[in-house]
Amino acid sequence: MSFNRFLTTTFTACFLGAALPQVALADFTATRTFNYFSKTTYQDRDWNVMFYANCDLPSWKALQWVEEGGERFLRFTLKHNDVGGCRNDNQARNRGPWWERAEVKQAHGLERNRNYTFTYRVRFVRGFDTDREGFLQVHQYVSECRKGPLIMGKFNYGRLEGSFPPARIEDYRGRWLDARLDFNPSSHFDFYLDGKKVIEGQGTRREALAQCVPHLKIGVYRPGDERPKGERVSVLDIDKLKLVDR
Repeated sequence: MSFNRFLTTTFTACFLGAALPQVALADFTATRTFNYFSKTTYQDRDWNVMFYANCDLPSWKALQWVEEGGERFLRFTLKHNDVGGCRNDNQARNRGPWWERAEVKQAHGLERNRNYTFTYRVRFVRGFDTDREGFLQVHQYVSECRKGPLIMGKFNYGRLEGSFPPARIEDYRGRWLDARLDFNPSSHFDFYLDGKKVIEGQGTRREALAQCVPHLKIGVYRPGDERPKGERVSVLDIDKLKLVDR
């Protein structure tokens, strides 16, 4: 029996929470629902979107609820050799000998050509200073469409990919930040961090195909390293997730 099946827990909550002031307050319209019923799900009272562990986590310590100052939030912890449980994570690909992952997937799909805003609180506690460490994706992979992500938020050796002027992890690590992703899965996205637009007008990585289903993924995702330097421990906290149509 897999780790996720053994610890299946569903967190239900009211759809509460506020987006940034300039965002229209309209909850997103869910389209396709993924089969999350045998998986561990994650949602809190100040989220309006639910996520689930679609692939087995590397350990029970990889994803935990934490309480601090009266607030509950989700913590991702990824260590060296924490190989992900998704298809092909244990195989060499895309210049990685294997792929390490502590990540969850949105339980409902999005429209291919609609404008969305996703806001949340994030804290980069440790790490994000090695090769291609992702923390946010808009993916489109489903069983009938085995295509890669449309959007990836990631730090590459400490630099936020696509940012200009360069945004560096040392300027953000260790404190809570407001994050905002304005995106259309079929065209482009803007990304704000700590109240500043750090990525503007970035095109999506590939075409959003008709048979695909765009959806959010959040967590820590990176290639493995056969000759690691240091501990390679990355810790990410998230809270107050809100997704709206624009």
